[in-house]
Amino acid sequence: MKLAAAIATAAALIATGTIYPTTMRVASIHDGIALVKTATGYAYEIDAEDYMEDELVSAIMFDNGTPDIKDDIILSTRYAGIF
Repeated sequence: MKLAAAIATAAALIATGTIYPTTMRVASIHDGIALVKTATGYAYEIDAEDYMEDELVSAIMFDNGTPDIKDDIILSTRYAGIF
């Protein structure tokens, strides 16, 4: 049943906004939280997991159905290499 719920959630997101990929660099890590930044300078916080500073993170983002990038949210992340 969890898969069906995930598919329904994804469908609802697609219907109300845009999902897009991006790559970010881990700028800093404090207390288990990694600050990641896009090439254009937007910053987001994620669970640090096993990340180290200057590593790259690929992310799937959701635009929240608005044109303002400041309210975009991260749906998922994956390790993408070293900067």
